[in-house]
Amino acid sequence: MTRWRLRVVVVTTLLVLVAASGVRAQWVVFDPSNYVQAIAQVQQLIRQYQFWIEQTRRVPVDLATRYHAHSLDWTFHDLTRGVHYAQPMLRALNEGDAAGAAYRALVAGLDVPTDVIGRMPPALRDRLTARYGALELQDSIARLAIDQTGLARTDGPFTLQAVRNVERDLANPADAFHSQTALLQKINAALAISVRLEEQTTKFQLTTLEQLLIDAARKRDAEARLMNATLHQWRYGAAYGEDLFRRTAEHIDTWRPF
Repeated sequence: MTRWRLRVVVVTTLLVLVAASGVRAQWVVFDPSNYVQAIAQVQQLIRQYQFWIEQTRRVPVDLATRYHAHSLDWTFHDLTRGVHYAQPMLRALNEGDAAGAAYRALVAGLDVPTDVIGRMPPALRDRLTARYGALELQDSIARLAIDQTGLARTDGPFTLQAVRNVERDLANPADAFHSQTALLQKINAALAISVRLEEQTTKFQLTTLEQLLIDAARKRDAEARLMNATLHQWRYGAAYGEDLFRRTAEHIDTWRPF
């Protein structure tokens, strides 16, 4: 509300109070309580007027410059400068690739062992399926991470533009941008953008966690194989060495030239 409108409201209210006092004066010569009440109402209106005048004052600084937050534009992989065989993967990192075709085209494929898995000894079959499953998990996590990175790059410029729009609206000097409705809309827009960014950050954190989990599983698998080999050596190594030594000595003793 502008200052001249506030003045009109105050003057109009004062006139109404004076007229009402005149009407009552026809019936009551002098009523101290009515007089005191009228004075209190006028004082309250004056305080409200002063309050709204204070509310309409602008901050004595250039908000757009003083509180501007500089944001880096989203960067994309350049597919034109010396890129030959990695173009499908770089395009997927720029735009997304839900099917994972770009990733499969750039890494060595896995042969399907369904025709031989049934002929393997149980111990060897268990070790092979564990290693094969770890590779499948790693491929799935990598494909998902590539697709999410590309989608983030696709949506990122639009989200950044929305953030800049809110920033400009906050510093806009026009009264229409500072009404109660406009302020609530800007607050809601900022909260919605914040929720969107937190949701996107959570996705990337989950992808990172999945990669750490698969790396930890592969590291644990390697350490487990080393531990099993060590135990096997302690369990059977001495007897195997003695038997090997005994047979070697026997072969030397019984050796005869032709």
